[in-house]
Amino acid sequence: MNLVVFLSDRCDLSCDYCFLSLNRGKPVVLPETDAASAVDAHLARAGARARVTILGGEPLLHPELALSIARRACAGGAKVTVVSNGTHATPELAAALLGLGAELAVSVDGPAEAHDKHRRLAGGGPSHAKVMAAVSRLDAGTLRANMVISEDTVGHFLSSVEWLRARGLTKLSFHADVARPWTEMGLSALEAALAGFGRYARALGPSALKPWHLDSFRAPADGPGDDSDLVLGADGRYYASDAFLSRPYGEGLEGAFGDVRSGPELAGIGAFNARVDESIRAALKGPIYTWPRETWLLAGLKGRDPGAALEVFRRADALLGGALSSLARGREAARA
Repeated sequence: MNLVVFLSDRCDLSCDYCFLSLNRGKPVVLPETDAASAVDAHLARAGARARVTILGGEPLLHPELALSIARRACAGGAKVTVVSNGTHATPELAAALLGLGAELAVSVDGPAEAHDKHRRLAGGGPSHAKVMAAVSRLDAGTLRANMVISEDTVGHFLSSVEWLRARGLTKLSFHADVARPWTEMGLSALEAALAGFGRYARALGPSALKPWHLDSFRAPADGPGDDSDLVLGADGRYYASDAFLSRPYGEGLEGAFGDVRSGPELAGIGAFNARVDESIRAALKGPIYTWPRETWLLAGLKGRDPGAALEVFRRADALLGGALSSLARGREAARA
């Protein structure tokens, strides 16, 4: 089980495919005592299967809080990932996280012409130079790069991957942008780009490029699996999904199930998500690799048709998951 911990609702970037409600009203920051209680309860509940993902807004705006959570979780045996936009990732902070056994994932989409299309500073300016100035001071081989593929950047996908690899960022995770619908032309471009990526990755070999978490793409999913997320908001409340954090804290409480003082109402969360998953299964029209509970809920919360949003997600996910699945099977066969 993965405990997803949101440290605050503040960020110095304003990425247009980020659905979180950020930088509105009075700041909300997770108290360290609440974070400690949540981590301890999670370790006791999940044991050796415990994972902890630390998010923000931008989590490294609160470096001591991020380190405190990572230290506590790593000491308890959890696998820990801090997901950052990179702008506040200093060599000292990155080394401290690595020394604890945590992973640092930095969101970067490639060169400036791809990255700055969607990842802007909170004031509206380009963010690429600031991100890469920070990343260039880090050991790239220890980082994971989170890359979002959008319809207007998919034509440069392969050159963006090579751009990252040339800078030592060889551990990559890919996500299809589902903030906006993909057109038929865009899906065709995505299919062609992923086919090219497969040939490129096979030619390079497994040591030169490491797409993250290939095992999760071995086969299409028929449900969320048994490694589901438990979401802790910066207000100290547990939520059924991070989709509910698309609203300001206090306005999305229909998805909240307890807090760190009372403990999460796991039965309530489980029953809620079971109903959502039943609706998703009924609406699915084909295979899917990444279970789309977040997509389904976000559409409903924003007044859109969840079924239509699901189909857009499914088609892009099937292409991305199929390409990574094929690559995973090929690497397994090569090891056999």
